Amino acid sequence: MGWISRKELKIYFLVVSFVTVAALLITLAILLPDYIRYSKVEKQSIPIPDKTIDMSRFVIPESYKHLLEDKWIPFRPDRDKWTEEEIKKYWQDPKEAILEYLEKENEILIDELFKEIP
Repeated sequence: MGWISRKELKIYFLVVSFVTVAALLITLAILLPDYIRYSKVEKQSIPIPDKTIDMSRFVIPESYKHLLEDKWIPFRPDRDKWTEEEIKKYWQDPKEAILEYLEKENEILIDELFKEIP
């Protein structure tokens, strides 16, 4: 320890200890009143009974039952069997959408790659 003396080392540890204790006391002085106030409020709160909730408490109010009604109009009538012409009318090839998405993603990745090159 040629560049720092024993006395300077003691002073350093004394200052660090003082700052640590001061920070701890300031933190306690700020947080302790709120904690005491919170614990008093929690003691005064109404205790929750240890009862299980049965399914009869989960009844949907009448004001929300209209949300369960089907109000949508189908785009096409429901069918069990389809002909080739009917399929062609509504079919969209997912390959085109996937290729379009992948092209955009690749362009973004290539642009990012070229941005990194000086």
